[in-house]
Amino acid sequence: MKKIRLIWPVLALLLLCACGTGDSCKTTYSAQDARDLIDAGAFTGEMEEVDGDVAAALYGLDESTVTECKCFMAVNTAVSADEVAVLVLTDEKAAEAAVTACKARVDSQIESCTDYAPAAIPGLENAVILQRGYTVLFAVGDPDKLPQALSDLALTN
Repeated sequence: MKKIRLIWPVLALLLLCACGTGDSCKTTYSAQDARDLIDAGAFTGEMEEVDGDVAAALYGLDESTVTECKCFMAVNTAVSADEVAVLVLTDEKAAEAAVTACKARVDSQIESCTDYAPAAIPGLENAVILQRGYTVLFAVGDPDKLPQALSDLALTN
């Protein structure tokens, strides 16, 4: 468990350093970022796209604050809690509310999966919720592969 907890500070440092001081640092997340994480193999099973309105409802978001949403979830939710979402919101205040909502979703999923899908718990405990401006990236995936995929994403953006 300590090994996993040490990964996140390193990942955060990589994400911060990836931007450097140049103007090339991407200041928002995009729908393509969700697809890139899937293509990088950061998730354990097949993923399918979820309609943005459904995703907003699952995350408990005020739909009027969501301007774009790209969300993918595990096809077999009986064995996997994997999901990735990029939320584009109306402003930074709405993005902060989305971060809080994503944290609540993780807590709810951990509680739900404890009895029926305990293998999903490590991914949930290592969920990633990142905010850039008025956008939020939320990912629950393979705890061994997701950090590297996120690092690669930061280096290419």
